[in-house]
Amino acid sequence: MGKLKLFKTVQWKVVVIYVMLLIMAMQVMGAYFTREVEKYYTNSFTESLNNQASLLATLLEKHFSSPRNPDDQSVANSKEDIDNLIRNMSKEASVQVVDSNGVIISTSEDNPAIVGQKTAQKEITIALLGTRNESMRIDPITEGRVKVLAVPIKKGSTVYGAVYMVASVEELYRTIRKITTIFATGTAIALVVTAILGYFLAQTITKPVKEMTKQAKSVATGDFNRKVRVYSDDEIGQLGMAFNDMTQRLKEAVLQEEEEREKLSQILTNMSDGVIATNRDGTIILVNRSAEDILEVKEKDVLEQNRTIYDVLRLPPEEEMPLFAEGAPLLLEMMVSNREIVMLRVLITPLQQDSGKKGGIIAVLQDVTEQERTEQQRRNFVANVSHELRTPLTTIKSYTEALIDGAVDEPEVSNQFLRVTMNETERMIRLINDLLQLSRFDSQGVYLNRTHANLSGLLTYVSQRFAMQAEQKGITLFFTESGGLTNVYLDEDAITQVLDNLLSNAVKYTPDHGSITLKAYADQEKYRAYITVTDTGIGIPKRDLRHIFERFYRVDKARSRNQGGTGLGLAIARELVEAHGGDIQITSEWNEGTEVTFWIPLMEGGKVR
Repeated sequence: MGKLKLFKTVQWKVVVIYVMLLIMAMQVMGAYFTREVEKYYTNSFTESLNNQASLLATLLEKHFSSPRNPDDQSVANSKEDIDNLIRNMSKEASVQVVDSNGVIISTSEDNPAIVGQKTAQKEITIALLGTRNESMRIDPITEGRVKVLAVPIKKGSTVYGAVYMVASVEELYRTIRKITTIFATGTAIALVVTAILGYFLAQTITKPVKEMTKQAKSVATGDFNRKVRVYSDDEIGQLGMAFNDMTQRLKEAVLQEEEEREKLSQILTNMSDGVIATNRDGTIILVNRSAEDILEVKEKDVLEQNRTIYDVLRLPPEEEMPLFAEGAPLLLEMMVSNREIVMLRVLITPLQQDSGKKGGIIAVLQDVTEQERTEQQRRNFVANVSHELRTPLTTIKSYTEALIDGAVDEPEVSNQFLRVTMNETERMIRLINDLLQLSRFDSQGVYLNRTHANLSGLLTYVSQRFAMQAEQKGITLFFTESGGLTNVYLDEDAITQVLDNLLSNAVKYTPDHGSITLKAYADQEKYRAYITVTDTGIGIPKRDLRHIFERFYRVDKARSRNQGGTGLGLAIARELVEAHGGDIQITSEWNEGTEVTFWIPLMEGGKVR
């Protein structure tokens, strides 16, 4: 890890970049140099071989163009002259001379047996047609590269024969490789020297930067007495001087800020209301003891984290200007660390400097949670109860007026009116009873009379009670259970009320010929008893599921009211289940059905798990 960190420093980055640039330049230069050297030597070798072949063809042309008698002694002398000429000019290549029929008449090779034989080399065939031809081959004997050249011996358009030359180029390429090796060695030496020089060059740049980094860390910890050493007057030296000046200014600013904070702390510490003071950027610089208690934060933590008043009070930054512009108190609702919702009345006062610029904020906090909660409950209660009672009372009044106006004299009509009046009255009684029960839960908590009960028998009893109601609507009610439900610590009346509510809703909102399933089982690993009520009813839209346990909430208000619902049943059921230490959940698909599942703890060793 230490080596990896070493190569992440600026100094080594400069060295690496410098060396990489040099390597790239050397690679380009080396590629160009190697290509040009190879090209130069290859062209020189080829040109020399061509000149030699052309000269030899020119010298041999007079021997072939002069007419002679085969029996003449001059023919033998001519052949001897050709052999001597080839031996003198074939120091770098193997040479063969062929006549116009492709028959070898002379060779520089130590193989005189081939003289008089006809050759079938394609280069010679092309040369006998009057065209110079050359190629590069691999010698099958030496497995080295050779240059092959065939030059026609002709005068005018008459071809008398050809000169066939084969020269090895391996020595040429060895020379090129040697030159390339010398160049590569020089490049490597240059790279090493460059890296060393680059290291010292980078050190002259990074050393002042390292010192400034140490100084910055010291300033961050509160040490303002150190100064950066300035080595030169260049840009880095000017940066060091600017850093020293900034450190001094920062020291003065921090001292001034500490003095101001101490003054505010002494004044505001003993105030009964919560007080938060910030600097011009909204960063908190003071939180008094009352504000700590209200927001459940510590001044030390807030200051160390440089939190702003907008962060602590859960306000978006764009609301900054409206807060300064408005002098009226703000009413904020927020969740504190203990997961409770608190209501705060906040009066925010901006401070102004002598220059007219914003100097900071003073926020005074008052906890009005209980006041607002009581007031909201009162408003909600009055609104919901008024709404729920208005309809039945209006119906009762209308039917009573109709009876007074003469409908009482018609027995059939009057009996119908009286039944409606009775139903609305019972509905109001149910509403009042539910309200009283919830009011008792809110004021006194949920009191449970728990005993060792047979949950299996309780479920059987409840399912039998609702079997007849379901049968009247043509609904099939199924009940299944597993073992382990005979000894559960619960309040029978409370669980019966929960089951009555869930099964009643299932019967009400399941159309004719549907089905309802009551299922119960025990999870011995989690020590829980699970009860599920599933129906094939009208279901609940997804947008309403998260509100379904709220008081007075109905999915279809008109239909629920016609069915006699108060909108409080599920709220009461949740209160009773949670009082047992359990939980209740609901899943549903619109027009497909609903499934409600709740669980309560089982017994283990005489204690509720």
